[in-house]
Amino acid sequence: MSLFGAMISGVSGLNAQSQNLGVISDNISNLNTVGYKGTVGRFSTLVTETASNTRYTPGGVLFHPTALISKQGLLQATSSNTAAAISGDGFFIVRDTSNPGTNDELFFTRAGDFKPDNDGYLRNTAGYYVQGWATDREGTLLDADGNVTSSNSSAVTDLQVLDINSILTAAASTTNIEFGANLNADETAVTGGTSTSTTLGIDYDTTDLTTLAGINNGDQFTITHDGTTTTITINTGDTLEDLAAAISAVTGITATTTTTGTNDTLTLTGAFADQGVTIANLTGTPFSATGINFAGVPGTLAPTYTAGDLATGTVDEDNTMPVTIYDSLGSSHTVNLQVVKLGQNRWAFELTGQTTAGHLDAADHPNGLIQAGTLTFDGAGNLQTFNGVAATIGGVTVGTTGALSNADISAEWTNGSEDSTITLDFGTLGLSNGITQFAAGADANGNLVNYTTHFINQNGAQAGTMVNYALTEEGFLQVEFANGVKRPVYKLAIATFEAADELENHTGNVYRQTRESGDYLLREPGLNGAGNVVASALEGSNVDLGEEFTNMIVTQRAYSANTKTITTTDEMLDELIRIKR
Repeated sequence: MSLFGAMISGVSGLNAQSQNLGVISDNISNLNTVGYKGTVGRFSTLVTETASNTRYTPGGVLFHPTALISKQGLLQATSSNTAAAISGDGFFIVRDTSNPGTNDELFFTRAGDFKPDNDGYLRNTAGYYVQGWATDREGTLLDADGNVTSSNSSAVTDLQVLDINSILTAAASTTNIEFGANLNADETAVTGGTSTSTTLGIDYDTTDLTTLAGINNGDQFTITHDGTTTTITINTGDTLEDLAAAISAVTGITATTTTTGTNDTLTLTGAFADQGVTIANLTGTPFSATGINFAGVPGTLAPTYTAGDLATGTVDEDNTMPVTIYDSLGSSHTVNLQVVKLGQNRWAFELTGQTTAGHLDAADHPNGLIQAGTLTFDGAGNLQTFNGVAATIGGVTVGTTGALSNADISAEWTNGSEDSTITLDFGTLGLSNGITQFAAGADANGNLVNYTTHFINQNGAQAGTMVNYALTEEGFLQVEFANGVKRPVYKLAIATFEAADELENHTGNVYRQTRESGDYLLREPGLNGAGNVVASALEGSNVDLGEEFTNMIVTQRAYSANTKTITTTDEMLDELIRIKR
C-alpha cells in the first residue's frame, strides 16, 4: 500500500539525513586536525519497481559518504623543524611501529606533524612512524644493504623509519678544493732543454754547409717536438744561419748561432721546459762526428722539467699554496699546491703532502706527490687548459693523465681512513674566477712581487657532534654538526595512487590501500607526479566551516520535512482506521 510505502520512504529520508549530520559533525570536530580530509554526503534514489504505469510505489533514498581525500588543504607555517606538508599529490608512508617486520602493514597519511620520540624516531601525533630511504652524504638513495638504489627500483623493504640518532657524530672528508690565485706572468720560466752543436773553422755567413765534410746537398733530418715531426732539408748554398732559421720555424724550438771565425755554434732551446726535442737523421748524416757535431745527437734534447720534479726537489717551485684537508676520520692533513713557470703562458703544478706516520702512504705517493699537471693561459690571462700528467718516481706512477676539469684525484692515507677522492677546482676555463696569470711586476728593490692568493676553499671538516636537524624542501632529513657539516641522512618517501579518493579511512588520520584505489607507487618528493615537500609547514583540514554550517541547516530542514511525511502518513492511516469504527 502506498501509505506504508510513503512512511517507509520518510524513514529512509530520516536515516539518510541523520547520517549526513554525522558526516557534518565529524568534519566540524576535525576542523583543526592536521591533514584531515573531509567527507561530503551524497544521495541517490531508491526505486521500487511497479508492474503498472498507473501506480506509484515509494522507494526512498540511499546515503553515500564520499571522502575528499585528493582535495588539498591550506598549508600553514610552523616553528617545528621536523614538520612537513605535501603540496600536490601523494601521501607520507607510515607504520604503527618503530621496528617493523616485512609483513607489517603500511599506512598513508597527509599528517606531517612529525616529532622524534624518546629513541629519536620520527612519528606524528597519532603515533605513526614516517618512512623513507637512507642516503649517503651526497643524498643518493640507499637500499636496505647500503647499496645505491632509486625510488623507481626500490622495494618497500628498503624503507626505514627516520631515525635522528642514527648519526650523532660525523666528519666530512674533503672532496673538493677550490683555488683562486694569480700567477705572476713576469716570472722567469725554467729554461727548456738546451744542446749546442759545434763545427770548427767555418764562417756561417759565407760558408756553404755542403762544403763541410759529411754534409751533402739533399741531406735531411727530422725534429720531433710535442708529438709533431718536421723534416729539415739541407740544400746547396745553405749556411749555418739558414739552418738555424729552418729549425726555429718549428713551433716550440729556438735555434741561435754564434761565430768566432774558428768555432761556430748552433744552440737549440726548447720553448717549454717540460717538452723534449728528438733529432734523427733521415737522409745522409748531417748530424754526426764528420758533419755537424751535435753532442748527443742524433738523439733527444731532454726536458729540463719532468712531472714529479717539484716533489723530488729536482726543480724549485716558484710559489707554494698550502691548504688543510680532512680524511673520512676527520684527521687533518696539509697539502701544498706547488707551481713553476715552464714557458710563455704555460705552468706546471704539483699537489704534494706529508708521508710521515698517519699521513700519505709513501708507497702510493713517493715524495708525497698526489697529482702533477700543467696549466695554460690565454693572452687575456684566463685559464685555458688544466691537464693532469701521470708522474713516475722510483718506478711508481702517481696521478692521472688528461683533462682534470671533471676528473678526480686520489689520496691514500696510513691512518686507517678511507682513500680520499678529491676534485681540484682551478676555476672555469676561459674565465678569471679561479687561477689567473697577470703581470705583477717587482717591488722598489727589484724583487718579484709575491704571488696573490685570493681564496682557497675545501669542503671537509673534522669530527663534530650533532647540534641540529631538520626536514628540507627536497624531502631530506638533514643533520647539522658542530663542525658546520650538514649531511642528509634520510629522504622522505611519497606514495601516489591512481584513485586516492577510494582509499579506506583508518583511525589516526591514516588511510589503507584498497582494490579501488589501486596499488601505491613509491616516489621521491617532486618527481614523477609526487607533490613537493614543504618544510616547517603543516597541511590544515580541507573542511570549509561555512559550507558545513550551511549543510547543517539544509540537513536539519530535510530531516524535519521527512518527519512531516511520517506524521502526515500516520494521520492518513488513522483516518483510514476510523472508517471501520
